[in-house]
Order: sequence, then structure tokens, then C-alpha cells
Amino acid sequence: MATKMAALAMIMLVLQMHLVSSQDLPDSCDGNPNSCEEIAALQLSSQKQPDEDKCDWKLGGTDPKGASCETICDDVGKVCDPGEQKGLTEEEMKDLIEGFDLECDDDEAPESTDLRTPYIFTNTSQCRRAAATATSACALGDNENVNLRRLCCCVLPPAQVENDPHVHTLKGAHYTLLKSGNFLAWSFSKDPVDWHLLAAYSGASSRFTTQSLLLLEKQSGQTLEMTADDCVWQTKTENGWRKVQPELLLQGAASLEVQEVHKVTADPLNLESAMVLQIPEEFPGSGVSGVRKVARLLTHCSPKKYLNFKVKMFETEDLDFVGGELGSAPRKSHLSLFSAKLNSMVMQTDTEFQVGSWASLGGSEAAADFLKLKQEAGM
Repeated sequence: MATKMAALAMIMLVLQMHLVSSQDLPDSCDGNPNSCEEIAALQLSSQKQPDEDKCDWKLGGTDPKGASCETICDDVGKVCDPGEQKGLTEEEMKDLIEGFDLECDDDEAPESTDLRTPYIFTNTSQCRRAAATATSACALGDNENVNLRRLCCCVLPPAQVENDPHVHTLKGAHYTLLKSGNFLAWSFSKDPVDWHLLAAYSGASSRFTTQSLLLLEKQSGQTLEMTADDCVWQTKTENGWRKVQPELLLQGAASLEVQEVHKVTADPLNLESAMVLQIPEEFPGSGVSGVRKVARLLTHCSPKKYLNFKVKMFETEDLDFVGGELGSAPRKSHLSLFSAKLNSMVMQTDTEFQVGSWASLGGSEAAADFLKLKQEAGM
């Protein structure tokens, strides 16, 4: 076992070295070495990560006629990903269609001239990819054409906590949290890893927000933390805390790929960070070991304000090992209010997920002090 883990660590180290060294710097850095470093970091964080969202490709049928990808994916408990649908190459399009025992008659699978998702006309076997300028709109339907069958990328809906705070779980529950404090937001416990994502909801009793996250891997002790004070992810080392960069973090069986940090976006909470949690996997009968993606943690944060976060699972089977707030199912009994528009607003306290003090959980003293001041100030 020790030999296998050592080999895995070596493979991941080589991958990390390749990720860092494969970035191309511009010809000029304006004579400023610091500028070069900043540009290199930007390129690394903005590089497109392949297979970021694992598609479950579905082909629409003829009943209902010309069903939208929104309907097609909803039938299998998933959501449509328009971005992935626009990224198909001609070869990928043909291979996917062949997987449904159909064939594209075109020598090529050209881009469509409209705004539709990828599709095939079953009466002519003509295939069309989504144009680069297409919206590839998931809700777009064409009920007049029974021969048009849409090719849809279906993914698991992400779980998220946003604003004051509204919780959307992986199992379809939607509610507003009524209680501030420290909570187990998400967990994934499957040998050989035991990940816990802890969230601190702090502020005025009438309106509190997510102010800090703590990501722990219990088996190895791997620990990362972010606060809304500066929106910086840090990892705990033997010598204290240090800022993380786009890098691969290995500790025990836990593998964590930091894809981007502090990427400026158009989101109101404009600093985006993303990381992928992975576990070792041995392919049966082959004697080959590798890693498998389990979840992607995405954060949006604005310094001195608050942060929102999402957790996306890559495999449906892994939902059985998920716990915490984001792993909970809708409850039969809850406090429910009605707005003027008669929409039900579910409210919960999540007492069963509340945990201890930030410092006792493994968080930094600086974060614990920040959260204490935030709560006392009612901010």
C-alpha cells in the first residue's frame, strides 16, 4: 500500500510540474519581474480545465416532440450545461451520435446557423453542432419538428449557500437559514478520505452571511481556510498558514487541485476561486492506479463583505456519501412563510449541523478573532 501511495504521489508531482511549466509567458513583461509573475499566475488560473463538468450526454426522443434540453435533463434528475454543449468538436459530435446507434450523414458536423443546442434530424441524419455564437439555450424547444432530436449535456445540479444565507442542497431542498454560528456545510466520507467543509454564518441577527469557510480532510489533517476579511484561501503547514496558489496539494490519500484563486469576474462578489477534491482509485483488473474527481468547490467573495459558495459533485453514486447541510433532503415538517407572491419560503435552524468554536475545529486564531468581532459588531 505504501509503495502504491508513493507512486501516486510521484505521478501527481509530475502532473503538477507540467501544469506550472506549460504556461507561456508573453514576450514582454515591461521590464518588471513582478509583472511577469502576475501574468504567469493569471494565465495559470484562467487556463480552461478539461472535463471540469462531466457530462451525461442524452439524446432527446420524439415524445415529446423536439423536447428542450431542460426537459431532457430534468427527466434524469440533472440540469443542462449550455457551455459544454457549445464546446463539441466535429469528431466528438459524431462519436456521441454513434453511441445512440445513429449516424451523421454529413462529411462534417458543421456548426448550426441558429441559436440551438447540438441536434440531429433523424429523417435526414444531418447533424449540427452549436455555433460558437449560440446561446445553446437549455430551455429552447421546437415542438413543431418531430424529427429534431437535441443532444444535451446533463450534469448534477450544484449545491450552494448564498447571501443571507439561502441554502440549495444536492438533494433538492431549498431553505433560508435562521440561525448564525458555525455549521457543517458539506461532508464526504468514503474510504480513504473524510472531507468536512465548515461554514461560519455571522452578522446581525436579522441578516447574517457566510463569513468564513474551513475545509478539513480528517484522515490526513489537510486544512484550508478562507475568510471574507481578505477572500484569500490559506493552507495550514508545519510552519503556520500560507496562501495557496493554483497548485496541487497532496497530503495522505487526499488530493486537492487548486484551479484558480482571486480570478476577477462580473459577479457582484467579484473574486472567484475554484478547487477540485480528488481521491485515489485503482482500476479493477488492470493494476493501474490514478485519481478520480469527487467534487468541485467554487467560491465568490468580496473583501470586507461576505462570500457565497457552491459544491458540485461529479458522480451520482457519490451522493450516498455526502452529509452536512448541502447533503440534506427536503424535510416533511418545517417552518414556512408565504410572500406576497404566494411563494413558499422554507426556514430552518439546522441545529443538527451546528459545530463548535472556530479555533477548536482547526481554524486559525486570526479567523476566530475576525468572526468574533463580526458577530459582536452585528455586521
